[in-house]
Amino acid sequence: MLDVSKAIDLESLKLLESKVEQFVAQHERVREEHGVLARRLVEKDRELAEAAVTLKRYEQERAEIRARLERILSRLDALDLT
Repeated sequence: MLDVSKAIDLESLKLLESKVEQFVAQHERVREEHGVLARRLVEKDRELAEAAVTLKRYEQERAEIRARLERILSRLDALDLT
């Protein structure tokens, strides 16, 4: 009976060892994926910051164009072409 008990304990240990190895392997994959995703997030944040700068520049250009057009229209209105 003692030998059967030892055999069961050894099988249980082998199963436990296998499960731990699977867990460690999965943990490593998740850590690697986390690193990849963290780097991608940093890159996307940089791209977003660049896009915000570009958007601000376009908004400033738009405001300048609008002001210039308003000045031109104002000058045309002052001509009283009727």
